[in-house]
Amino acid sequence: MVQTGIELGAIVSCSPAAVATDVNGEIVLMNLERDRCYGLGVTGSDIWRRLAAPVRISDLLSQLNDVYDAAPGTIEADLLRTLAELHAEGLLLIHPNE
Repeated sequence: MVQTGIELGAIVSCSPAAVATDVNGEIVLMNLERDRCYGLGVTGSDIWRRLAAPVRISDLLSQLNDVYDAAPGTIEADLLRTLAELHAEGLLLIHPNE
């Protein structure tokens, strides 16, 4: 299991610093504060689209488990790692479980 420090009960939302655009079906994110650009690929783009409104990570994980077929724990580990990377780049806000 990947240790990210992110709890499944936390709620995540897009950061106001993130600017997103769709390029040929995939999301490209820009952080204007850091002057960086990120391509998300197919799966990352799917996750980003599901973050259009704040969502509890456990609910997002359930949605992804319904769509993708992977070994137990793989989707959770990949999701938490992706969210941690987006957060580290200033593209995602994480609201702790209350």
